[in-house]
Amino acid sequence: MKNIYLRVKGIIKKGNQYLLVKRWVDDHIPDPFLWEFVDTEVNFGEAPDEAVLRGIYDTLSVEGKIEGIIYTWSNMIGDSQCVGIAYLCSIEEADEENILLTEDYGEWVWAEKEKFGEYIENKNMLQDLENIGL
Repeated sequence: MKNIYLRVKGIIKKGNQYLLVKRWVDDHIPDPFLWEFVDTEVNFGEAPDEAVLRGIYDTLSVEGKIEGIIYTWSNMIGDSQCVGIAYLCSIEEADEENILLTEDYGEWVWAEKEKFGEYIENKNMLQDLENIGL
């Protein structure tokens, strides 16, 4: 059976830094956390813009603001196709002290784009970011 689903990514920028979150992925590996941007699946009937803002709030417990769409992607995972939209977003600087991660996330950090390779292990994502100049 063919399946397609939509994911959205919130790339939160402040000055020349970007917010990365460390998400739990699997407790059967030595380091069960991976660094990534805020990321969520779009629910049936939900607009992608609404989903990325929901994802930011659900992950960080603060409101986000969409600045624009910066790239799209598509990849196959088994017999499913994931199509994605990456949004450039922001949060109010005053809200940083109110960030409260859900239990699926271990920590968060602001990182300059030159440091992405030190955090992000997903080579496809790093290539996408490089292709758009991030």
